[in-house]
Amino acid sequence: MSPRNWFASRRRFLIKAALITVALLGATAWFRTHYRIGIATQASTCLPGWRVFLVDLGDRAPKRGGIYAFAARGIVVKIGGHTFFTDGTLIAKEVAGLPGDEVEVTRERTTVNGAAVGEGLALARTLGRQASAFARSEHVPDGHYFFMGRSHDSYDGRYWGYVAADQIVGRAMKLL
Repeated sequence: MSPRNWFASRRRFLIKAALITVALLGATAWFRTHYRIGIATQASTCLPGWRVFLVDLGDRAPKRGGIYAFAARGIVVKIGGHTFFTDGTLIAKEVAGLPGDEVEVTRERTTVNGAAVGEGLALARTLGRQASAFARSEHVPDGHYFFMGRSHDSYDGRYWGYVAADQIVGRAMKLL
């Protein structure tokens, strides 16, 4: 190959590589402004089978039964020397109650508008409190949502109450 052909070939390659790099950087920037990836690292998850999830940052209007991610605020818990859910931790749970819904938490079950959505208070003892400390009957405040996990031992709204609308990051979709 002559030097002239070699340089022309190299130039075409570099132009293509630059265009592909710019396209990939643009796609990455777009993805990062629209989505987040969440990874559940716990041995037992509140959403069985959910290990990796995609959060759509454009869908922040929770619907009953939908899985949404939110940034933890004021629900820090320390168990056995470990800190869980520090402020800002991304958490995904199911929307069980909307503003105005009646939530009743008892030792045996949790209901929303009279329909059972969960069983018992399995974590009360682990948290160092009596189950009766979490029992209540109240309405979800305006601008707030009641979130629950799908496992009986989920650390969720039964223990820490409600999530403000401004904490909601987006709708979560299972990847793995």
